[in-house]
Amino acid sequence: MLKQAPGLPRLGIVPRMAISFAAVALLAGTANMIARESVHIIRTVTRLPERQILEQPIAAKPPPPVSRIAVSKIAEVQSAVERFGQTVRSRVGGDTAANSADYSEAKRVLQLEVLARKQNLTEPTADWPQRVSGYLERAQELIALADQRRHARAAYGAHAKSIADRISRSLDGAWTIFGRVIARKSLLRLRAELDLIRHRSEGLTSGETLDGEQMALLKQAEGSLAETLKTDQGSLSKSEGVEWFQSVAADFAGVVRAREFLESSNAGVNSSEHQFLELGSNLENELERAAISAESPSEPPRDSRLPAHLQPSSSQAPALVSERVETTSGRSDPEAARLMATVTVIVMLVIIAISVFTVRSIVLPVRKLINATRRLAGGEANVRVGRGGIKELDIVAQSFDQMSAQLETVTDAYRSQKENLERQVIERTDKLQQLAHQDPLTSLPNRRHLSSLLRGALDRARTAGRFVGVYFLDIDNFKNINDSLGHVFGDRVLMKVANRLEEAIDGVGFVARLGGDEFTLVYEAARSVQELNEFGLRLTSAFHKVICVDDREISISISVGASIFPEHEADADGLLRAADSALFRAKELGRNQLAVFTPELIATAATRFTLEQGLRLALERSEFELAYQPEINLARSDVGLVEALLRWRQPDGRLARAGEFLAVAEQAGLMPEINAWVLQAALEDASRWYHGGWPDARVAINISPRQLLDRLFVEEILRLLKRCRLPAKCIELELTESVLQTGPATIAALRALQSHGFGIALDDFGTGYSSLTSLEQLPLSRVKLDRSLVAGIDSSARASAIARAIIDLCAGLYLDVTAEGIERLAQFAWFAQNSSVLLQGFLLSDAMPFADVLPFKATLAHKLHDLLLSLPQPARPRPVGIVREAKRKAAGTVPK
Repeated sequence: MLKQAPGLPRLGIVPRMAISFAAVALLAGTANMIARESVHIIRTVTRLPERQILEQPIAAKPPPPVSRIAVSKIAEVQSAVERFGQTVRSRVGGDTAANSADYSEAKRVLQLEVLARKQNLTEPTADWPQRVSGYLERAQELIALADQRRHARAAYGAHAKSIADRISRSLDGAWTIFGRVIARKSLLRLRAELDLIRHRSEGLTSGETLDGEQMALLKQAEGSLAETLKTDQGSLSKSEGVEWFQSVAADFAGVVRAREFLESSNAGVNSSEHQFLELGSNLENELERAAISAESPSEPPRDSRLPAHLQPSSSQAPALVSERVETTSGRSDPEAARLMATVTVIVMLVIIAISVFTVRSIVLPVRKLINATRRLAGGEANVRVGRGGIKELDIVAQSFDQMSAQLETVTDAYRSQKENLERQVIERTDKLQQLAHQDPLTSLPNRRHLSSLLRGALDRARTAGRFVGVYFLDIDNFKNINDSLGHVFGDRVLMKVANRLEEAIDGVGFVARLGGDEFTLVYEAARSVQELNEFGLRLTSAFHKVICVDDREISISISVGASIFPEHEADADGLLRAADSALFRAKELGRNQLAVFTPELIATAATRFTLEQGLRLALERSEFELAYQPEINLARSDVGLVEALLRWRQPDGRLARAGEFLAVAEQAGLMPEINAWVLQAALEDASRWYHGGWPDARVAINISPRQLLDRLFVEEILRLLKRCRLPAKCIELELTESVLQTGPATIAALRALQSHGFGIALDDFGTGYSSLTSLEQLPLSRVKLDRSLVAGIDSSARASAIARAIIDLCAGLYLDVTAEGIERLAQFAWFAQNSSVLLQGFLLSDAMPFADVLPFKATLAHKLHDLLLSLPQPARPRPVGIVREAKRKAAGTVPK
């Protein structure tokens, strides 16, 4: 590498190239200076001898110019012709008042010029008045043809628009179902063919001349419409009226006549316009030539006896002097050449020196960088390049050295981390091998280890001729424990359950945890099936005692499903499936049960699986619907509110009620999606009622404790209200008293909803053990009496007394009351004595689709009037206000 003194600055590529370019510029400047000093230009002017001057031909005297007045008059005529042509073209384009006035004025001016010029026949364009008269006549013909075409164009458009308007009015009166117009095919065909005619005639109506193919397509479209009118004359006359059909036929005939006239008039107008423009152009050219000849003198006469180079010229005078150009050299050529060569050699040496120095300053550092990079890539540490070279590469070398030092530090840290990671991998591999066969929470065998243990137990049972029992179990309502007390507490409960199961199976088998709250017990080497059944009963009884977790006593129960080898299945997978099916049967029996596998359970499981798959597809295919059951306000003979009830429109058309599939949906984890759909659909229907003529509409929606546990539930329902433009007073949220088990968080959510104006109703009141507590703790606005309490209200004095006490209690707490399950006249008669209670039941109305609610509301007064009159005389309500209100509404005399 070329070394530099430490004190000298390092030059980069740019300064070095600048020095080279300066040297080249110096060479070019020196060469230019030498060239300028070596050549002089001498211009010599020589006067011709007198004899040659006399021999020059004498130019002929030009004729006198035309009068300036004549030139001015020609210009005026040119201006009048040009203006007239412009106004004619504007008048052909449109028959407006301004265009007509401009055309008349230009015509008058041009005619005045014609009259004035006819008296002066000595002008250069003496015959132009006759040409101008023909020009005026051609303009008049062109304007007439254009007006006729314009009228035909207007008639064409008017007839076509008249047909289109009649068809549109007929289609507007057609039925519209789901956004599709249901109308006669003949009307739709007429409209399509008319649109095709108007599209293909756009060029014709805009003034163009259609070629043969375009005109054939237009006539083909007209023929199709004519054929349609002929074919569908009877049906159209019958559906739209004879006068309608005759008007359409007459307008279509007008369209055809206008098209035929436009076809001929377009060609005539185009031809006439071409001739008019050609006449105007010729006339303007003649006037232009006349003006030029009037302003320019004539060429001098030529003498045929003289040669061509001696002919006189009006534009060239005889030359009296001659000119000669000579160059002289200020310095001798050899001297200039030596100076140029010296400068060139010096400049080239400077360029070569700079180039060599630059190349060495680039190549050598680059080679060192390449070698250092290869060593670094090969894994060598502590690689350094060292400084040197041009400025840019010196900076690169410094950066490389810094990178190498940092990489060395990182490499050392990487080696240390790698050693730590390898040590951790070894430790965690041991743990994973343990976890691969063991549940991390309870230290019981997991699902994988269970399979191998069960296969070993079956092999031993085959050899010994013994029975093996497989028990599937889970904790009843374990989710409520997690939701109310937290998952950490729930994990401690699972550990206690695992300990109790190990105590129960000690010495006769083993326990495994499959996940969640599901456990599997395997009873080995049983002597009889009876022994296995007895163990299953002891297993469910083992959890009748409470479990103590964190100084808190928890009462739980389990559901158990059992399968037996070899009675039910012969392999491990079959026994596990059979026990799982039996577990579902135990839950259906009411939980805290033992169910032993039977072949019928397989069919039940298949049906449940089919139902679950259908529910998943129902969400995708939008097969869910909402039905609305009214709650009747007897005092006002009106609908107080409607309760939204979920229905499933199955592929076969049957409408399934919620009780038929909600349990399966809950087990399949589909309830969050279904609840979200119900909430959104109910709010949208309520918004349509609220904005569509029922501003007092109120919709009751059932919500689950799980929804209230979602911290975003309140925000979501408020967002839906805002999107639907619906006030909160139109929505009432129904819940069961099981919400008390979910803790204070759900009660706080209910209070937040009530503060926004939502109604809160307690459903199925009178069936639980904490009903009075729920009235005190929950922020309620309504209580719904359960149908089991209402069922005996007309036959049981105790039920009647309890119902009356609850109604009086709710009245004292300022709570509204709704009675569910009104199915008999006797029940209706009992509640008719207390008109403040809303009534709901099949006697009054079953759940109905959205479209039937408003019609039912309109006829409700008549139905209530008939029901009240059908009651026995002693059972009729003493206050006649209810009957009078129903009669007034039935007669339509109650003011709104």
